[in-house]
Formats: sequence, structure tokens, C-alpha cells
Amino acid sequence: MKFQSILIVEPDAVLAKSYQKVLESLNFVVYLANSAQDAINQVDKNKIDLIILEIQLIDHSGIEFLYELRSYPEWDNIRIIILSSVPEHEFKDNLAILKNDLKVDHYLYKNSLKLNKLVDIIESLE
Repeated sequence: MKFQSILIVEPDAVLAKSYQKVLESLNFVVYLANSAQDAINQVDKNKIDLIILEIQLIDHSGIEFLYELRSYPEWDNIRIIILSSVPEHEFKDNLAILKNDLKVDHYLYKNSLKLNKLVDIIESLE
């Protein structure tokens, strides 16, 4: 599957714009959302292939967003990369739920991630 559209769910507008700039330079259509509700609205009105998700959102947790997203069969095939300021080890007890039940492809810690590594991961999913 060749990704065409990516939704970045990130409350930090500066960070979201920097991800958007890099991904658009690689010919992806990129949508931005800063909250879980905004993200659901974006998924509802646009064809989204991949979501890059910060799990610390303004209105809900990213985990709540994932449960809502996965409750709709038509959105079940959207690929998910968690890119969060919360280190993965804080979710060690719930990683199986994230990966198996919520179908998260990757959990990345943004504080130590270079953008080219994110691009490599996105391309590996295609």
C-alpha cells in the first residue's frame, strides 16, 4: 500500500508544522489535528492512510482516541504510528493492547527521534 495521506495528531503547533513540511516535501498529503475530536473530524472528512499520534492530547488521551477510531470498521485499516513525548517503557504493561487490540504499528519516543528515522519508518510500512 502506498500512503498518500497522513494525519498528524499533535497539540504542539510548531512541531506539527515541522513534521508537515518534511512529509509534504516527500509528496504526502498531510492533515493536522491538535485534539482527539479534531482528529476524528479529519478522519471522517478525508481519506487517511496513516495517523501519526501524540498520546498526550488536549481533550482526551490518544489511547481514548484510538479506541474510538477502532470502533468504526471503515477506519480499521488506518495505520498508526505513536510519536509521543511519553517514553514507551511507561506503557510496558499496555504495549500488547496497543499493538494487538488497537493495531499500533510503531511506538516512537519523539524526544530522541530524528525526522529522517520517522520517514524511514513510514516508508517501511508502505
